[in-house]
Parts: sequence; C-alpha cells; structure tokens
Amino acid sequence: MEVKTAFLNSEVEETVYMDIPEGLNVKEPTTQADQRIVCWLVKSIYGLQQSPRAWYGKLNRFFVDHGFERRQQDHNIYIPTIFKLILLLYMDDQVITAPSLEDVNWIRSLLHEEFEMTDLGPLTVFLGIEIRQNRQLCSLHISQQQYIQTILTRFGMSNAAIISTPADLHVDLTTLPADHTVDSINQERYQSAVGSLMYAMIGTRPDISFAVSAVSQYSTNPGPMYWTAVPRIFGYLRGTRTLGVHYGGGYCRGYIDADWGSGEDRKSMGGYVFMVNCAAVSSASKKQASVALSSTEAE
Repeated sequence: MEVKTAFLNSEVEETVYMDIPEGLNVKEPTTQADQRIVCWLVKSIYGLQQSPRAWYGKLNRFFVDHGFERRQQDHNIYIPTIFKLILLLYMDDQVITAPSLEDVNWIRSLLHEEFEMTDLGPLTVFLGIEIRQNRQLCSLHISQQQYIQTILTRFGMSNAAIISTPADLHVDLTTLPADHTVDSINQERYQSAVGSLMYAMIGTRPDISFAVSAVSQYSTNPGPMYWTAVPRIFGYLRGTRTLGVHYGGGYCRGYIDADWGSGEDRKSMGGYVFMVNCAAVSSASKKQASVALSSTEAE
C-alpha cells in the first residue's frame, strides 16, 4: 500500500516561515519598507528538511497508538500485539504480510481511516527486488534481474564477457604504493560501481559477497588490477541475472568459516551465511579487524 502525498499529512514541530507562494495575492504592509509578509508553516511540505522525520514521527505515533510494537532491530518494522501480522515501512510505502486475509483486511481498513491510501495489490517489486510467490508450493523467490540489467547498462557492461565465477583466485589484489595516484573521475566511477554491486549483494546475491568485499577495500585508491576485478563481477552477474534467493523448504542452518592470514597484512577473511527455509536471510564476507595467531582463533 502507498500513502498519497505522504509528507503533507504531518505537522511541523519547529517554527518555520516561508515566502508567499507564487499565485497567492497578499497585500504587503505599507508602514515600514523593510517589512514583508511571510507564511507560518504548520503542515510539512515536500522539499522541507524536517518533512521525512515529521512523517515518520506521525506514522510511529499512529502505529503505537493502535497496539503495534516497533522492532528494535529495525525501526521500520512494526508488529501488532493482537493480530499475526508484520508491517514494513519505507517512506510512503507499506508492505504487509500475514498468514490470513482477515489480518490484512484489518490493517487495510485501519490505514484507510487515517490516510488517503492506494492499494497496490500483491507485492511484486519493492526497492528494486522482484518477488514471485507460489502459494501452492508455499515458496517465495526474490531476485534483482531488472536492477542488474540497469547497472550493467549504466557502467557500459551490457556486452561484458560472461564469466562463470565472480573472482579470479590467481589475481592478488594488494595495496598500492603510497605515491600511487588515481584520476579522480575514475575513482568516483569505481566507487559508484562497487556501491551498485553492494546493493545487489545485500539484496539477493550473497554469492558475490567475497568478490565485492575484496574490491571495496581499495575504493579510495584503486589501480588497474581493480578495474579488471570489478568488470569480472559484472560479467558474472550478466550471465546469472535470473539467479536469486528461493525460500521453500524446512531447514534452518548456519555456516561460518575463515581462512588464516590470507592478506598481505596477515589479517584473516571471515564469512558466514544463515539460512531459513533453505535460503539465506543473513550473510557477510569481511576482513577481520585483528591478526589471528592461529587458524582456530581466525575461525
């Protein structure tokens, strides 16, 4: 569901004045030349710095007043104390999930009473993540095929060679000398490319976590070898655009591992993945903060 003109629903707590909007005829005072009439802003408007915070504050009060609890792990998730329902907020959008249509209809009517809402129907796309549900098989598949195609086009990788793995184990990505300089435009492009890959990694592609973690460590001073490593990840994604995360099964498992002192600074690389219903819900691959003295300590 989506709230129409969301920012116009909340009140401004601070004292804010604005110029007279164009088209509104107001007679200016004639007593003093340095005086002029301004508007005292009571409701928030688009373009105001306080508007997002004011809107979230209004939504939070609304849900708390109706018996919802805000999750401390993520302040955008609300769960009511009575109904079996989970509600996710993102600006003016709300994603609702519940085991029965009765619970969904309850929150629908509650939102319609308070705000002017648009019901967008079953969830298919959210924040660039494509969702496909199979109610008969009780399964859920999420992917980012369209997002991956978008970033391939943005960085000129639409025709990149398709590669079967996201990283080359024979390429040693080491820190460049201190006197190495890099063109600022290329550095900005490199950081933008790595950031775009991170969103795919966090969303539905944990299989590129190690490769993205490796290239992101040198974002401030990338060299030619890194420009080779980044297109390789794009080439891998181009050949695997339809891959995603498929939830449908029963087991819950966790896997964790680490190497020992693989980097030139002797720091170890660790990684983990936790799975619910046969698919990842949390994963990471990162360099450890300190040097481990044994493989046992690294793990």
